[in-house]
Amino acid sequence: MKGVPAETDFLVIGASVAGLRAAIELADAGRVLVLSKNDLPDLKTTDAKSEAEWLSDEDEVSLHLQDTLDDGDGLCNQQAVKVLVEEGAERIEELIAWAKPVGSLTFEVENPHTRVRVLHAQGGSTAKQILRVLFDKAHSLKNITISPRTFVTELRTNGQKITGASRLDEKGMPQEIACSVVLLATGGVGQIYRNTSNAEGATADGLAMAFRAGAEVSDLEFVQFYPTALYMKKVPRFLLDESLRNEGAYLRNFELDRFMGKYHPSAERAPHDLVSRAIIHEMEVSRAKDPFVYLDLTHLNESRVQKHFPRIYEICMAYNLDITEDVIPVRPAAHFSVGGVRTDLDGKTSISGLYAAGEVASTGVHGANRMPGNSLLESLVYGSRAGKAMRAAERTASAPPSEPRAAYSNGPVELGVEELIGQIQDLMWNEVGIVRMRTGMQKALKVLEEMTPKLSKPKTRRGYEAANLHVAAQLVTRSALAREESRGAHYRMDYSDHENKRFLRHSVIRGDKVLFPM
Repeated sequence: MKGVPAETDFLVIGASVAGLRAAIELADAGRVLVLSKNDLPDLKTTDAKSEAEWLSDEDEVSLHLQDTLDDGDGLCNQQAVKVLVEEGAERIEELIAWAKPVGSLTFEVENPHTRVRVLHAQGGSTAKQILRVLFDKAHSLKNITISPRTFVTELRTNGQKITGASRLDEKGMPQEIACSVVLLATGGVGQIYRNTSNAEGATADGLAMAFRAGAEVSDLEFVQFYPTALYMKKVPRFLLDESLRNEGAYLRNFELDRFMGKYHPSAERAPHDLVSRAIIHEMEVSRAKDPFVYLDLTHLNESRVQKHFPRIYEICMAYNLDITEDVIPVRPAAHFSVGGVRTDLDGKTSISGLYAAGEVASTGVHGANRMPGNSLLESLVYGSRAGKAMRAAERTASAPPSEPRAAYSNGPVELGVEELIGQIQDLMWNEVGIVRMRTGMQKALKVLEEMTPKLSKPKTRRGYEAANLHVAAQLVTRSALAREESRGAHYRMDYSDHENKRFLRHSVIRGDKVLFPM
Protein backbone atom coordinates (compact mmCIF):
# COMPACT_ATOMS: atom_id res chain seq x y z
CA MET A 1 0.00 0.00 0.00
CA LYS A 2 1.24 3.47 -0.88
CA GLY A 3 1.80 5.91 1.93
CA VAL A 4 -1.20 8.02 2.92
CA PRO A 5 -0.80 11.69 1.93
CA ALA A 6 -0.36 14.20 4.75
CA GLU A 7 -2.71 16.62 3.03
CA THR A 8 -5.42 16.49 0.38
CA ASP A 9 -8.17 18.60 -1.18
CA PHE A 10 -11.05 16.32 -0.21
CA LEU A 11 -11.06 13.66 2.50
CA VAL A 12 -13.68 10.89 2.41
CA ILE A 13 -13.82 8.74 5.56
CA GLY A 14 -15.40 5.40 4.62
CA ALA A 15 -15.16 3.41 1.39
CA SER A 16 -18.91 2.80 1.37
CA VAL A 17 -21.48 3.26 -1.40
CA ALA A 18 -22.03 6.87 -0.28
CA GLY A 19 -18.31 7.55 0.14
CA LEU A 20 -17.28 6.13 -3.23
CA ARG A 21 -20.12 7.87 -5.07
CA ALA A 22 -19.07 11.20 -3.56
CA ALA A 23 -15.40 10.53 -4.41
CA ILE A 24 -16.31 9.91 -8.06
CA GLU A 25 -18.19 13.22 -8.11
CA LEU A 26 -15.13 15.00 -6.68
CA ALA A 27 -12.47 13.40 -8.88
CA ASP A 28 -12.13 16.19 -11.42
CA ALA A 29 -12.22 18.96 -8.79
CA GLY A 30 -9.04 18.05 -6.89
CA ARG A 31 -7.20 15.32 -4.99
CA VAL A 32 -9.56 12.90 -3.25
CA LEU A 33 -8.36 10.65 -0.43
CA VAL A 34 -10.72 7.82 0.59
CA LEU A 35 -9.87 6.10 3.88
CA SER A 36 -11.21 2.66 4.82
CA LYS A 37 -10.47 1.33 8.29
CA ASN A 38 -10.59 -2.26 7.07
CA ASP A 39 -9.29 -4.18 4.07
CA LEU A 40 -11.19 -3.43 0.90
CA PRO A 41 -14.00 -5.96 0.33
CA ASP A 42 -13.67 -9.04 -1.85
CA LEU A 43 -16.21 -8.21 -4.53
CA LYS A 44 -15.78 -11.41 -6.51
CA THR A 45 -18.10 -13.34 -4.22
CA THR A 46 -21.79 -12.77 -3.57
CA ASP A 47 -23.28 -11.86 -0.24
CA ALA A 48 -26.57 -11.78 1.58
CA LYS A 49 -29.45 -10.26 -0.31
CA SER A 50 -29.84 -6.50 -0.24
CA GLU A 51 -31.68 -4.21 -2.54
CA ALA A 52 -31.96 -0.81 -4.14
CA GLU A 53 -35.16 0.88 -5.16
CA TRP A 54 -35.81 2.15 -8.64
CA LEU A 55 -38.93 2.77 -10.69
CA SER A 56 -40.21 -0.18 -12.69
CA ASP A 57 -42.72 0.13 -15.54
CA GLU A 58 -45.53 -0.44 -13.02
CA ASP A 59 -44.41 2.36 -10.70
CA GLU A 60 -44.28 6.14 -10.58
CA VAL A 61 -42.51 8.75 -8.47
CA SER A 62 -45.62 9.83 -6.55
CA LEU A 63 -46.34 6.25 -5.40
CA HIS A 64 -42.78 5.65 -4.19
CA LEU A 65 -42.87 8.99 -2.38
CA GLN A 66 -46.18 8.17 -0.67
CA ASP A 67 -45.05 4.68 0.40
CA THR A 68 -41.91 6.18 1.96
CA LEU A 69 -43.89 8.88 3.77
CA ASP A 70 -46.35 6.30 5.10
CA ASP A 71 -43.57 4.07 6.42
CA GLY A 72 -41.82 7.04 8.06
CA ASP A 73 -44.75 7.43 10.49
CA GLY A 74 -45.17 11.18 10.12
CA LEU A 75 -41.53 12.26 10.44
CA CYS A 76 -40.15 12.11 6.89
CA ASN A 77 -38.74 15.32 5.46
CA GLN A 78 -40.97 15.42 2.39
CA GLN A 79 -38.47 17.44 0.37
CA ALA A 80 -35.72 14.92 1.17
CA VAL A 81 -37.94 12.04 0.04
CA LYS A 82 -38.83 13.94 -3.13
CA VAL A 83 -35.12 14.33 -3.92
CA LEU A 84 -34.60 10.60 -3.30
CA VAL A 85 -37.33 9.34 -5.57
CA GLU A 86 -36.79 11.91 -8.34
CA GLU A 87 -33.01 11.47 -8.57
CA GLY A 88 -32.87 7.75 -7.79
CA ALA A 89 -33.56 6.46 -11.29
CA GLU A 90 -30.78 8.63 -12.74
CA ARG A 91 -28.27 7.31 -10.21
CA ILE A 92 -29.20 3.68 -11.01
CA GLU A 93 -29.03 4.28 -14.76
CA GLU A 94 -25.60 5.80 -14.21
CA LEU A 95 -24.44 2.66 -12.41
CA ILE A 96 -25.75 0.45 -15.19
CA ALA A 97 -23.83 2.55 -17.73
CA TRP A 98 -20.62 2.15 -15.70
CA ALA A 99 -21.08 -1.59 -15.11
CA LYS A 100 -19.27 -4.09 -17.34
CA PRO A 101 -21.06 -6.48 -17.65
CA VAL A 102 -24.41 -5.45 -16.25
CA GLY A 103 -25.61 -8.95 -15.32
CA SER A 104 -29.22 -9.88 -14.58
CA LEU A 105 -31.63 -7.39 -13.02
CA THR A 106 -35.10 -8.18 -11.69
CA PHE A 107 -37.85 -6.17 -10.00
CA GLU A 108 -39.72 -7.60 -7.02
CA VAL A 109 -42.38 -6.40 -4.58
CA GLU A 110 -41.53 -6.37 -0.87
CA ASN A 111 -43.58 -5.42 2.18
CA PRO A 112 -44.54 -2.58 2.74
CA HIS A 113 -44.11 -1.44 -0.89
CA THR A 114 -47.35 -1.20 -2.86
CA ARG A 115 -45.76 -1.74 -6.27
CA VAL A 116 -43.17 -3.97 -7.93
CA ARG A 117 -40.25 -1.66 -7.24
CA VAL A 118 -37.26 -3.29 -5.51
CA LEU A 119 -34.41 -3.95 -7.91
CA HIS A 120 -32.19 -7.01 -7.38
CA ALA A 121 -28.94 -7.82 -9.19
CA GLN A 122 -26.90 -11.00 -9.63
CA GLY A 123 -29.14 -13.32 -7.65
CA GLY A 124 -29.69 -10.86 -4.81
CA SER A 125 -26.19 -9.44 -4.17
CA THR A 126 -27.18 -5.92 -5.15
CA ALA A 127 -25.06 -4.10 -2.56
CA LYS A 128 -21.89 -5.90 -3.59
CA GLN A 129 -22.57 -5.34 -7.25
CA ILE A 130 -23.03 -1.63 -6.63
CA LEU A 131 -19.79 -1.51 -4.65
CA ARG A 132 -17.97 -3.42 -7.40
CA VAL A 133 -19.09 -0.90 -10.02
CA LEU A 134 -18.17 2.07 -7.81
CA PHE A 135 -14.74 0.66 -6.92
CA ASP A 136 -13.98 -0.01 -10.59
CA LYS A 137 -15.05 3.51 -11.53
CA ALA A 138 -13.08 5.11 -8.68
CA HIS A 139 -9.92 3.15 -9.55
CA SER A 140 -10.18 4.44 -13.13
CA LEU A 141 -9.95 8.08 -11.98
CA LYS A 142 -6.41 9.30 -11.35
CA ASN A 143 -7.24 11.87 -8.67
CA ILE A 144 -8.75 9.28 -6.28
CA THR A 145 -6.54 7.47 -3.75
CA ILE A 146 -8.15 4.69 -1.69
CA SER A 147 -6.26 3.71 1.44
CA PRO A 148 -7.34 0.57 3.35
CA ARG A 149 -6.48 -0.31 6.96
CA THR A 150 -6.42 3.36 7.96
CA PHE A 151 -8.33 4.23 11.11
CA VAL A 152 -9.40 7.84 11.70
CA THR A 153 -9.44 8.78 15.38
CA GLU A 154 -10.78 12.33 15.36
CA LEU A 155 -11.73 15.34 13.29
CA ARG A 156 -9.58 18.45 13.57
CA THR A 157 -11.33 21.80 13.75
CA ASN A 158 -10.48 25.44 14.22
CA GLY A 159 -13.53 26.74 16.01
CA GLN A 160 -16.37 25.70 13.71
CA LYS A 161 -14.25 24.94 10.62
CA ILE A 162 -12.74 21.61 9.61
CA THR A 163 -8.95 21.64 9.31
CA GLY A 164 -8.31 17.93 8.86
CA ALA A 165 -8.30 14.62 10.69
CA SER A 166 -6.05 12.42 12.82
CA ARG A 167 -5.52 8.81 11.86
CA LEU A 168 -3.72 5.61 12.80
CA ASP A 169 -1.94 3.79 10.01
CA GLU A 170 -1.88 -0.01 9.76
CA LYS A 171 1.08 -0.10 12.18
CA GLY A 172 -0.75 2.01 14.73
CA MET A 173 1.32 5.14 14.14
CA PRO A 174 -0.40 8.55 14.29
CA GLN A 175 -0.56 11.03 11.44
CA GLU A 176 -2.36 14.30 10.87
CA ILE A 177 -4.07 14.80 7.51
CA ALA A 178 -4.62 18.45 6.58
CA CYS A 179 -7.85 19.09 4.69
CA SER A 180 -10.62 21.69 4.82
CA VAL A 181 -13.44 19.57 3.35
CA VAL A 182 -14.36 16.16 4.84
CA LEU A 183 -17.14 13.67 4.13
CA LEU A 184 -18.21 11.10 6.72
CA ALA A 185 -19.49 7.90 5.09
CA THR A 186 -18.74 5.49 7.94
CA GLY A 187 -22.02 3.59 8.27
CA GLY A 188 -24.12 2.87 11.32
CA VAL A 189 -24.00 2.08 15.03
CA GLY A 190 -25.09 -1.57 15.05
CA GLN A 191 -22.26 -2.78 17.27
CA ILE A 192 -23.71 -0.96 20.28
CA TYR A 193 -26.05 -3.97 20.48
CA ARG A 194 -25.29 -7.56 21.42
CA ASN A 195 -27.29 -8.87 18.45
CA THR A 196 -26.78 -7.06 15.15
CA SER A 197 -26.65 -7.74 11.44
CA ASN A 198 -23.97 -5.06 11.07
CA ALA A 199 -20.35 -5.90 10.35
CA GLU A 200 -17.82 -5.81 13.18
CA GLY A 201 -16.59 -2.46 11.87
CA ALA A 202 -19.94 -0.70 12.50
CA THR A 203 -18.65 0.95 15.68
CA ALA A 204 -20.23 4.41 15.24
CA ASP A 205 -16.87 6.03 14.44
CA GLY A 206 -18.19 8.83 12.23
CA LEU A 207 -21.11 9.67 14.52
CA ALA A 208 -18.88 9.84 17.61
CA MET A 209 -16.15 11.88 15.89
CA ALA A 210 -18.69 14.37 14.56
CA PHE A 211 -20.36 14.77 17.95
CA ARG A 212 -17.04 15.25 19.73
CA ALA A 213 -16.19 17.91 17.14
CA GLY A 214 -19.41 19.77 17.98
CA ALA A 215 -21.77 18.64 15.21
CA GLU A 216 -25.50 18.29 15.78
CA VAL A 217 -26.97 14.76 15.66
CA SER A 218 -30.59 13.86 15.06
CA ASP A 219 -33.23 11.09 15.37
CA LEU A 220 -30.93 8.57 17.05
CA GLU A 221 -33.79 7.00 19.02
CA PHE A 222 -34.95 5.36 15.79
CA VAL A 223 -32.97 2.13 15.46
CA GLN A 224 -34.49 -0.42 13.13
CA PHE A 225 -34.35 -4.03 14.33
CA TYR A 226 -34.68 -6.75 11.70
CA PRO A 227 -37.03 -9.44 13.06
CA THR A 228 -35.46 -12.59 11.60
CA ALA A 229 -31.71 -13.05 11.83
CA LEU A 230 -30.17 -16.52 11.93
CA TYR A 231 -29.40 -17.32 15.56
CA MET A 232 -26.74 -19.94 16.19
CA LYS A 233 -23.83 -19.75 18.60
CA LYS A 234 -20.58 -18.47 17.05
CA VAL A 235 -22.37 -17.78 13.75
CA PRO A 236 -22.74 -14.25 12.29
CA ARG A 237 -26.25 -12.80 12.49
CA PHE A 238 -27.16 -13.49 8.86
CA LEU A 239 -30.46 -11.88 7.81
CA LEU A 240 -33.30 -14.14 6.66
CA ASP A 241 -35.04 -11.51 4.63
CA GLU A 242 -38.62 -10.36 4.22
CA SER A 243 -39.20 -12.30 1.02
CA LEU A 244 -39.13 -15.61 2.92
CA ARG A 245 -42.20 -14.55 4.88
CA ASN A 246 -43.76 -13.08 1.74
CA GLU A 247 -43.25 -16.50 0.15
CA GLY A 248 -45.23 -18.09 2.99
CA ALA A 249 -42.74 -18.96 5.75
CA TYR A 250 -44.25 -19.28 9.23
CA LEU A 251 -42.93 -18.02 12.56
CA ARG A 252 -43.21 -20.57 15.36
CA ASN A 253 -42.45 -20.15 19.05
CA PHE A 254 -40.34 -22.40 21.25
CA GLU A 255 -43.24 -24.87 21.44
CA LEU A 256 -43.48 -24.81 17.60
CA ASP A 257 -46.86 -23.03 17.63
CA ARG A 258 -47.55 -20.25 15.12
CA PHE A 259 -48.03 -16.98 17.00
CA MET A 260 -48.11 -13.96 14.68
CA GLY A 261 -51.88 -14.19 14.11
CA LYS A 262 -52.57 -13.00 17.65
CA TYR A 263 -50.43 -9.88 17.17
CA HIS A 264 -51.54 -8.62 13.74
CA PRO A 265 -54.14 -9.60 11.11
CA SER A 266 -51.37 -9.81 8.47
CA ALA A 267 -49.56 -12.40 10.65
CA GLU A 268 -46.03 -12.99 9.31
CA ARG A 269 -46.45 -10.12 6.84
CA ALA A 270 -46.96 -7.53 9.56
CA PRO A 271 -44.58 -4.50 9.69
CA HIS A 272 -40.99 -5.23 10.77
CA ASP A 273 -41.14 -3.41 14.10
CA LEU A 274 -44.31 -5.21 15.16
CA VAL A 275 -42.89 -8.61 14.16
CA SER A 276 -39.75 -7.87 16.18
CA ARG A 277 -41.79 -6.94 19.28
CA ALA A 278 -43.93 -10.06 18.90
CA ILE A 279 -40.83 -12.26 18.74
CA ILE A 280 -39.34 -10.58 21.82
CA HIS A 281 -42.58 -11.19 23.74
CA GLU A 282 -42.69 -14.85 22.70
CA MET A 283 -39.07 -15.31 23.77
CA GLU A 284 -39.82 -13.77 27.17
CA VAL A 285 -42.87 -16.00 27.67
CA SER A 286 -40.83 -19.12 26.85
CA ARG A 287 -38.44 -18.40 29.75
CA ALA A 288 -35.78 -20.31 27.84
CA LYS A 289 -32.19 -19.76 28.98
CA ASP A 290 -31.12 -18.91 25.42
CA PRO A 291 -34.38 -17.73 23.81
CA PHE A 292 -35.23 -17.67 20.13
CA VAL A 293 -38.12 -18.57 17.82
CA TYR A 294 -38.23 -20.53 14.57
CA LEU A 295 -38.78 -19.60 10.94
CA ASP A 296 -40.43 -22.52 9.17
CA LEU A 297 -40.24 -23.14 5.40
CA THR A 298 -40.68 -26.90 5.55
CA HIS A 299 -44.25 -26.75 4.20
CA LEU A 300 -43.10 -24.93 1.03
CA ASN A 301 -42.02 -26.58 -2.22
CA GLU A 302 -38.40 -27.70 -1.80
CA SER A 303 -37.20 -26.95 -5.32
CA ARG A 304 -38.91 -23.54 -5.30
CA VAL A 305 -37.19 -22.61 -2.03
CA GLN A 306 -33.78 -23.64 -3.38
CA LYS A 307 -34.35 -21.76 -6.63
CA HIS A 308 -35.67 -18.53 -5.11
CA PHE A 309 -33.34 -18.37 -2.09
CA PRO A 310 -30.07 -19.97 -3.21
CA ARG A 311 -27.80 -17.82 -1.05
CA ILE A 312 -29.81 -18.36 2.13
CA TYR A 313 -29.99 -22.07 1.38
CA GLU A 314 -26.22 -22.30 0.84
CA ILE A 315 -25.29 -20.36 3.96
CA CYS A 316 -27.62 -22.36 6.20
CA MET A 317 -26.35 -25.63 4.71
CA ALA A 318 -22.82 -24.51 5.60
CA TYR A 319 -23.99 -24.63 9.23
CA ASN A 320 -25.69 -28.05 8.74
CA LEU A 321 -29.13 -26.49 8.55
CA ASP A 322 -31.33 -27.58 5.63
CA ILE A 323 -34.06 -24.92 5.41
CA THR A 324 -36.28 -27.23 3.33
CA GLU A 325 -36.33 -29.81 6.16
CA ASP A 326 -35.35 -27.99 9.36
CA VAL A 327 -36.94 -25.08 11.19
CA ILE A 328 -34.51 -22.15 11.45
CA PRO A 329 -33.66 -20.57 14.82
CA VAL A 330 -34.06 -16.78 14.58
CA ARG A 331 -34.25 -13.71 16.76
CA PRO A 332 -34.25 -9.97 16.02
CA ALA A 333 -31.03 -8.05 15.41
CA ALA A 334 -30.20 -4.35 15.26
CA HIS A 335 -30.03 -3.53 11.57
CA PHE A 336 -30.21 0.14 10.61
CA SER A 337 -29.72 3.46 12.35
CA VAL A 338 -32.32 5.88 11.00
CA GLY A 339 -30.71 8.86 12.72
CA GLY A 340 -27.18 10.18 12.59
CA VAL A 341 -25.23 13.37 11.99
CA ARG A 342 -27.75 16.06 11.09
CA THR A 343 -27.41 17.29 7.48
CA ASP A 344 -29.24 19.35 4.90
CA LEU A 345 -30.19 18.03 1.47
CA ASP A 346 -26.58 18.45 0.26
CA GLY A 347 -24.95 16.58 3.12
CA LYS A 348 -23.81 19.72 4.96
CA THR A 349 -23.56 19.40 8.75
CA SER A 350 -23.55 22.14 11.38
CA ILE A 351 -19.73 22.35 11.13
CA SER A 352 -18.30 24.25 8.17
CA GLY A 353 -16.45 21.92 5.81
CA LEU A 354 -17.95 18.74 7.30
CA TYR A 355 -20.39 16.64 5.25
CA ALA A 356 -22.06 13.27 5.86
CA ALA A 357 -23.86 10.76 3.64
CA GLY A 358 -25.25 7.26 3.95
CA GLU A 359 -26.27 5.62 7.21
CA VAL A 360 -24.09 7.94 9.33
CA ALA A 361 -26.19 10.91 8.16
CA SER A 362 -29.66 12.03 9.20
CA THR A 363 -31.30 13.60 6.13
CA GLY A 364 -34.90 13.08 7.20
CA VAL A 365 -35.55 10.67 4.30
CA HIS A 366 -36.55 7.76 6.54
CA GLY A 367 -38.59 9.62 9.13
CA ALA A 368 -39.14 7.34 12.10
CA ASN A 369 -38.75 4.04 10.24
CA ARG A 370 -36.76 3.22 7.09
CA MET A 371 -38.61 1.63 4.20
CA PRO A 372 -36.69 -1.48 3.00
CA GLY A 373 -34.57 -0.71 -0.04
CA ASN A 374 -34.36 3.05 0.47
CA SER A 375 -30.98 2.98 2.24
CA LEU A 376 -28.87 1.98 -0.77
CA LEU A 377 -30.72 4.48 -2.92
CA GLU A 378 -30.15 7.16 -0.28
CA SER A 379 -26.42 6.42 -0.29
CA LEU A 380 -26.22 6.83 -4.06
CA VAL A 381 -28.39 9.93 -4.30
CA TYR A 382 -27.05 11.78 -1.27
CA GLY A 383 -23.47 10.62 -1.81
CA SER A 384 -23.65 12.25 -5.23
CA ARG A 385 -25.27 15.40 -3.86
CA ALA A 386 -22.66 15.69 -1.10
CA GLY A 387 -19.88 15.34 -3.65
CA LYS A 388 -21.34 18.14 -5.76
CA ALA A 389 -21.72 20.40 -2.72
CA MET A 390 -18.15 19.66 -1.58
CA ARG A 391 -16.85 20.74 -4.97
CA ALA A 392 -18.34 24.17 -4.36
CA ALA A 393 -17.20 24.40 -0.73
CA GLU A 394 -14.66 27.03 0.19
CA ARG A 395 -11.24 25.41 0.43
CA THR A 396 -8.55 27.06 2.49
CA ALA A 397 -4.83 26.45 2.02
CA SER A 398 -3.86 23.22 3.74
CA ALA A 399 -1.83 23.76 6.89
CA PRO A 400 1.27 21.64 7.37
CA PRO A 401 0.58 18.58 9.51
CA SER A 402 1.47 18.84 13.15
CA GLU A 403 4.15 16.70 14.74
CA PRO A 404 2.99 13.20 15.63
CA ARG A 405 1.75 12.79 19.16
CA ALA A 406 2.34 9.70 21.29
CA ALA A 407 2.23 6.56 19.18
CA TYR A 408 -0.74 4.21 19.43
CA SER A 409 -0.84 0.51 18.78
CA ASN A 410 -3.02 -1.81 16.76
CA GLY A 411 -1.57 -4.73 18.70
CA PRO A 412 -2.89 -6.12 22.00
CA VAL A 413 -5.95 -4.24 23.20
CA GLU A 414 -5.99 -2.37 26.47
CA LEU A 415 -6.90 -4.41 29.49
CA GLY A 416 -10.64 -4.68 29.90
CA VAL A 417 -11.68 -3.05 26.61
CA GLU A 418 -13.49 -6.12 25.25
CA GLU A 419 -15.29 -6.54 28.56
CA LEU A 420 -16.41 -2.90 28.46
CA ILE A 421 -17.69 -3.31 24.89
CA GLY A 422 -19.60 -6.41 25.98
CA GLN A 423 -21.14 -4.49 28.87
CA ILE A 424 -22.26 -1.70 26.53
CA GLN A 425 -23.78 -4.19 24.09
CA ASP A 426 -25.66 -6.13 26.77
CA LEU A 427 -26.87 -2.96 28.46
CA MET A 428 -28.20 -1.48 25.22
CA TRP A 429 -29.83 -4.74 24.12
CA ASN A 430 -31.60 -5.20 27.45
CA GLU A 431 -32.57 -1.60 28.27
CA VAL A 432 -32.57 0.44 25.02
CA GLY A 433 -33.51 -2.24 22.52
CA ILE A 434 -36.75 -3.18 20.78
CA VAL A 435 -38.99 -2.42 23.79
CA ARG A 436 -38.03 0.48 26.06
CA MET A 437 -39.06 1.97 29.41
CA ARG A 438 -37.96 5.04 31.35
CA THR A 439 -36.53 3.12 34.30
CA GLY A 440 -34.42 0.85 32.11
CA MET A 441 -33.06 3.72 30.02
CA GLN A 442 -32.24 5.77 33.11
CA LYS A 443 -30.35 2.79 34.47
CA ALA A 444 -28.49 2.41 31.17
CA LEU A 445 -27.52 6.08 31.09
CA LYS A 446 -26.22 5.94 34.67
CA VAL A 447 -24.09 2.87 33.96
CA LEU A 448 -22.75 4.40 30.74
CA GLU A 449 -21.81 7.60 32.54
CA GLU A 450 -19.96 5.58 35.17
CA MET A 451 -17.91 3.93 32.40
CA THR A 452 -16.60 7.26 31.07
CA PRO A 453 -13.28 7.39 33.00
CA LYS A 454 -12.38 3.90 31.74
CA LEU A 455 -12.82 4.93 28.09
CA SER A 456 -11.56 8.53 28.06
CA LYS A 457 -7.95 7.87 26.99
CA PRO A 458 -7.84 5.17 24.30
CA LYS A 459 -4.46 3.88 23.17
CA THR A 460 -5.32 1.43 20.38
CA ARG A 461 -7.77 1.14 17.50
CA ARG A 462 -9.98 -1.14 19.57
CA GLY A 463 -9.82 1.34 22.41
CA TYR A 464 -11.04 4.07 20.09
CA GLU A 465 -13.83 1.83 18.81
CA ALA A 466 -14.91 1.19 22.40
CA ALA A 467 -14.92 4.94 23.10
CA ASN A 468 -16.98 5.56 19.95
CA LEU A 469 -19.52 2.87 20.89
CA HIS A 470 -19.73 4.44 24.34
CA VAL A 471 -20.53 7.88 22.88
CA ALA A 472 -23.10 6.43 20.45
CA ALA A 473 -24.79 4.39 23.18
CA GLN A 474 -25.24 7.51 25.30
CA LEU A 475 -26.62 9.51 22.37
CA VAL A 476 -29.15 6.80 21.44
CA THR A 477 -30.22 6.44 25.06
CA ARG A 478 -30.58 10.20 25.63
CA SER A 479 -32.68 10.53 22.46
CA ALA A 480 -34.89 7.56 23.34
CA LEU A 481 -35.42 8.81 26.90
CA ALA A 482 -36.43 12.27 25.66
CA ARG A 483 -39.02 11.00 23.15
CA GLU A 484 -41.96 10.21 25.44
CA GLU A 485 -44.09 8.45 22.84
CA SER A 486 -43.95 5.45 20.51
CA ARG A 487 -43.36 6.15 16.83
CA GLY A 488 -41.89 4.08 14.01
CA ALA A 489 -38.91 2.05 15.19
CA HIS A 490 -39.02 3.63 18.68
CA TYR A 491 -41.38 1.78 21.05
CA ARG A 492 -41.91 2.59 24.72
CA MET A 493 -44.12 0.49 26.97
CA ASP A 494 -44.70 3.51 29.24
CA TYR A 495 -45.70 5.76 26.29
CA SER A 496 -47.24 3.37 23.78
CA ASP A 497 -49.13 5.94 21.66
CA HIS A 498 -48.23 8.83 19.37
CA GLU A 499 -47.98 12.27 20.99
CA ASN A 500 -48.15 14.54 17.95
CA LYS A 501 -48.46 17.80 19.85
CA ARG A 502 -45.00 17.47 21.41
CA PHE A 503 -43.15 14.96 19.27
CA LEU A 504 -44.26 15.24 15.64
CA ARG A 505 -40.79 16.65 14.97
CA HIS A 506 -37.18 15.51 14.78
CA SER A 507 -35.00 15.18 17.85
CA VAL A 508 -31.72 17.11 17.82
CA ILE A 509 -28.84 16.80 20.27
CA ARG A 510 -26.72 19.92 20.66
CA GLY A 511 -24.05 19.39 23.25
CA ASP A 512 -25.75 18.26 26.44
CA LYS A 513 -29.32 19.10 25.35
CA VAL A 514 -31.93 17.01 23.52
CA LEU A 515 -34.28 19.34 21.64
CA PHE A 516 -37.39 18.95 19.49
CA PRO A 517 -37.24 22.16 17.42
CA MET A 518 -40.20 23.23 15.29
